[in-house]
Amino acid sequence: MDAPATKRHQGRSWALQMLVQADLNPFASVDMILAHFWEQQWSCRQEEAESRGEAPEPAAVTTIDPDGLLRVPEDPGDRLATRELREFTETLVRGALASQPKIDATLTRLCENWSLDRLGVIERCVLRLAVYELDAIGTPAPVVINEAIELAKDFANREAGAYVNGVLDKYAKTRPHRA
Repeated sequence: MDAPATKRHQGRSWALQMLVQADLNPFASVDMILAHFWEQQWSCRQEEAESRGEAPEPAAVTTIDPDGLLRVPEDPGDRLATRELREFTETLVRGALASQPKIDATLTRLCENWSLDRLGVIERCVLRLAVYELDAIGTPAPVVINEAIELAKDFANREAGAYVNGVLDKYAKTRPHRA
């Protein structure tokens, strides 16, 4: 079984991908972004299974939920993530998007001599995700910063990781501390 930190890393990775989709499709609703993302991930999983010569998973698999009730997930997101992981992921996405004007104002102050439009979409979305998680979720700064660096390096490049580290380190040192 995956460790909780590994699961949260996966949730942050998914959240970043959803935020990138939202950034590139500014007129799409958050519900549309979420639904489309989970459908894409399910299709990718099915294609990967087929490429390995495995049979794709059936359209619906009946499971037993923690309350002992039979459950037939219709939604691809329910088939890809536990309820807890999906809630964590979608909370990050919904929260970051709802708080985006405030987050962007903060990032504009922190990114001296750079407008947010000049940042790559990955860097911009990683920073939004991290600032939201720091402020709203209350995850410790070292955890958020490390995760953000890894996401930037994984989805962009090493230089992106260094830039994200600098911005978030500055933010962590200057932000109002939450109780």
